[in-house]
Amino acid sequence: KTAYEISACLVGSEMCIRDRTTTVQITRTNTTFNNNWYAPYYNQIQGNQGYMQNLQYWFSSVDRDRSGSISAQELAQVQFNGRPLGFPCAIKMLRAFDKDNSGTIDFREYVALHGFLQTISNAFLMADRDRSGTLDPTEIYNALIGAGFQLSQPTVISICRRYNNTGIGLTFDSFLMAVSHLAIVRSIFEWNDVSRTGRVTLTYDQLANITIECL
Repeated sequence: KTAYEISACLVGSEMCIRDRTTTVQITRTNTTFNNNWYAPYYNQIQGNQGYMQNLQYWFSSVDRDRSGSISAQELAQVQFNGRPLGFPCAIKMLRAFDKDNSGTIDFREYVALHGFLQTISNAFLMADRDRSGTLDPTEIYNALIGAGFQLSQPTVISICRRYNNTGIGLTFDSFLMAVSHLAIVRSIFEWNDVSRTGRVTLTYDQLANITIECL
């Protein structure tokens, strides 16, 4: 072969290796994402092109620096049920979906979060049988199941005590904050349960860090 042919062959091989490396990296990234509890929310939405375009439009409109990710301040601007999500809830939600602890979420994580928020809203409406706008302990238990959380009665009672700010039950905003807290707990638990055994062993330092994250 001529020097040109050898050079072309080497360049072609290098490009092939790069393509394979990129494919492996993408595959690993997809696998990592799909291992998260919230991945199904993204998968349910991604096939709806119109919906995805609307979400992409909003995401791009708040991603001012075109970094491909948004912060809690930007996420707080999400209009949900006719009003902004708000910073206290946004920071909790971001922590639940921010696996790399970067302080931001990318578009795919945002789509999953949006799907999760819609599930929460539907669960609240379904559980609020008397349409009072608040949930009593029994309704909260059913709403949490609808949102994907299987919890014991004592835990549900603790949630009621912690988030029942009105004294007459959980409003949607209170329920949203409660579920945001549970989402953080679920994420931290699964990120530490690498072998998927349903159990984790923590040091005191790790427990202290988790407690702070969940505040």
